[in-house]
Amino acid sequence: MMWPANSPDLNPIEHMWDELCRRVQQHHPPPANLGQLLQWLQQEWNEVPRAFICNLIHSMRQRCVDCLAHNGGHKRY
Repeated sequence: MMWPANSPDLNPIEHMWDELCRRVQQHHPPPANLGQLLQWLQQEWNEVPRAFICNLIHSMRQRCVDCLAHNGGHKRY
């Protein structure tokens, strides 16, 4: 398949980072320092539901189909 190597549509880790960002932003007040941010990221990473990760994995086939249909371009999900 020919598509841009860095297509966000084909990189499930981008969606995982987005989920982590949303989870960390729910903490109030914001992290006081980099160490606390790292701690929260690790905590939230471990608490992401297995079903969310499985869904990312199982969505890869359709992501490839969509990417080809859009000639390697971005598709909004």
